[in-house]
Amino acid sequence: MFNRIMSSLGIQGIQVDTRLHNSHVQAGQNLLGEVLFRGGSSNKNINGIYLQLMTTAEVESNDSEHNTALNIAQWHISGAFELQTNQSHNFPFSIQLPFETPITEIQCRQNKSRVWLHTHLDVDWGLDATDKDFLQISPTPTQQAFIQAMQQCGYQLATVDTEKGTLRGNNFQSTIGCYQELEFKPQGIFSGINEIEVSFVAEQHQTHVLLEVDRKFRGDGFKSMTIPHNQANLANITHEIKGLLGI
Repeated sequence: MFNRIMSSLGIQGIQVDTRLHNSHVQAGQNLLGEVLFRGGSSNKNINGIYLQLMTTAEVESNDSEHNTALNIAQWHISGAFELQTNQSHNFPFSIQLPFETPITEIQCRQNKSRVWLHTHLDVDWGLDATDKDFLQISPTPTQQAFIQAMQQCGYQLATVDTEKGTLRGNNFQSTIGCYQELEFKPQGIFSGINEIEVSFVAEQHQTHVLLEVDRKFRGDGFKSMTIPHNQANLANITHEIKGLLGI
């Protein structure tokens, strides 16, 4: 069932629908699907078909915060062509998600991160046809191991959100215009730490981790670590976290 209908100048327009074959994926994996569309009551020139990976990011401005939709990746899957009256087409696609794509599927008290695929048909002489499909982004094995290691160290994941901007650590920085923050709280332990905010900057073979540690009596401090994916086991990561935190 086509779920987006565009009208142009009072003439029935183009119908477009993006169907995903695997909407539940991890960052760095390929997203498979097809764009289906059908012409209206007259021929239309299509300038191109684009897929845009979008997320909701928090923006700080003038001592206030607001959320905005942010384009973190884009793919051009078709060039210009003429769409004939009532003619149906489909374009299959396989696109690799950025390694830094925010996580959406994670157990915590509050997760504000959202990721979706925006389909855009650039149409001559009218409003462009669009479609919007939400994705379920699971943690990678390395990210999941790190979250479990934090729990082993006595910290529970409380909230997750995505911030607009660039994150910089020792010999790494984010590249997609935003970064995710995972806020951990101490659970059932005597701790001089109020909270720890964790951000992942993932690459193909390793994941960088920046920890912002909010200590009760010494303010904030930053720690970082890099986890090779072939060494991402729970025991090693737990040991390294304990060393960074001095516990």
